[in-house]
Amino acid sequence: MTHHVPGRRAGVLRAIRETGPVGVAELAGRLGLHPNSVRFHLDQLVADGLVERVPGHARGPGRPAAEYRVPPVAARGRDRRYEVLAEILLTGGTGDPETAGAAWGRRLTARPETSAQVVRLLDELGFEPEQAADPHRIRLRHCPFLELASRHRDAVCSVHLGMLNGALANGPLRATRLLPFADPDACVVELGVADG
Repeated sequence: MTHHVPGRRAGVLRAIRETGPVGVAELAGRLGLHPNSVRFHLDQLVADGLVERVPGHARGPGRPAAEYRVPPVAARGRDRRYEVLAEILLTGGTGDPETAGAAWGRRLTARPETSAQVVRLLDELGFEPEQAADPHRIRLRHCPFLELASRHRDAVCSVHLGMLNGALANGPLRATRLLPFADPDACVVELGVADG
């Protein structure tokens, strides 16, 4: 499920994504907010699992101040859907993961025709999608098959791509590429116009 991040908190999250690990004082200065306000938003982002607290770099005597970063995709979320992956591979009727994923995707009732509808479908499937600035790129901030994807990236990512293209079959869009771990905290799906 995607977390709704309110405006100012979304700004804090965006600043962390842009700068990497960053401390409260630097964030407050960048955003023009009081450090206590930044701490409040950081606590909420940490509680939601969108940001993690890490030890900062020592800048003198004493314990270093904490810094905050967006966790790598491997650390995000605990929701796993291995039953779905097993169903896709067992009912796909082929040894090819992408073809098996496409067969399963065609059985979905959702038929997305816009990138916003693709985002909604991916959210329902547990990928925690986020529309990138480019409407043809969707960031996937969670992988429901993460541990397997880490060890069998080609097969699992082929299933994902096939599944999405199966759902998009006969529509105006096509998933042209899935870029595993393209960002430190997300994989990326690229959409294109379907050949017609």
